[in-house]
Amino acid sequence: MTTERFVGVDLHKKSCVFTELDSKGKILRRGKFGNNIGEVSAFAASLHPGTKLVVEPLLNYLWFLDQVAPYVKSVHPANPHRVRIIAEAKCKTDRYDSYILAELLRTDFLPESHYVPARIRELKDIVRQRFHLVGHNTALKNRMRHLVFLNSSVVGARNITSPKAQRGIKRLHLSESIRASVEQCQRVILGIEPLLEELDREIEVRCSGIKEIEILMSVYGIGPLWAAVIYTEVVDISRFRSRKALISYAGLAPSVRASGDKVSSGGITHQGSSLLRTALVEAGMNAKKVCPELRRLYQRVFYKKGKETARVAVARKMAVIIFALLREKRAFRL
Repeated sequence: MTTERFVGVDLHKKSCVFTELDSKGKILRRGKFGNNIGEVSAFAASLHPGTKLVVEPLLNYLWFLDQVAPYVKSVHPANPHRVRIIAEAKCKTDRYDSYILAELLRTDFLPESHYVPARIRELKDIVRQRFHLVGHNTALKNRMRHLVFLNSSVVGARNITSPKAQRGIKRLHLSESIRASVEQCQRVILGIEPLLEELDREIEVRCSGIKEIEILMSVYGIGPLWAAVIYTEVVDISRFRSRKALISYAGLAPSVRASGDKVSSGGITHQGSSLLRTALVEAGMNAKKVCPELRRLYQRVFYKKGKETARVAVARKMAVIIFALLREKRAFRL
């Protein structure tokens, strides 16, 4: 019979500290190894086949778990926020942190994060890279408008890189340095746009044949890109015990403050996946244009509490719809 062992690893940029416990909580060994392929491989090879290993999801933890997983019984990413609450202590060292992680896993008190499969993780990396480039693109366009404004000029076109906008910029009386900076921004933008098109094609190919993507795209307002975002952020709908859990994961749940008999709620928590939250909000704004129920919800909340609260209300409704569809594995129907 294989004896279970529990290993907690405190991950750092250059080195890692670990503590190994047996099933009764006795410390079997402690040590330190470098955060590089050679030393991580040697550490993985030294582990007992019946080991359960836990690490906080920091730095390159996914790469680390990929290296270790073939050598152990199971790997467990810890939830960093909840572990911090449980392990609150005046004494905080790397050795103590690794011990606490192992002990929480041994006693079945470990709050876990979801371990994303490699195939979904690859798609997730591509989707996030696209949004990273979009962010650069937007920043450069804003920089161009700012540079033009420095010379007391304004570009009326909505898209500052459009042919119409470019013709307008050429007619402006800009200083030599400002014009050179604007042209540099434009050249970088023109270099990014083909990369975005390339990523869009890659996302489309990788999403082909995925049932969850097809279900998501049946919902009004969710196209291929937002479907890919929601799929890679949610991963497995069964890990959410309720629709409220999904809403909370997206950071769309209201914050609550309680003191004595007074309980008050504030704005949304913003804790969780910011990209999923963006996808739900943007998809909701598209969906309300064609879905009467969402349009009525938006208008009702808008007249009572304003635009931003109405957008959040629609995004929550989108989360409820998505939760039901993915749980029941069926397409959306009005």
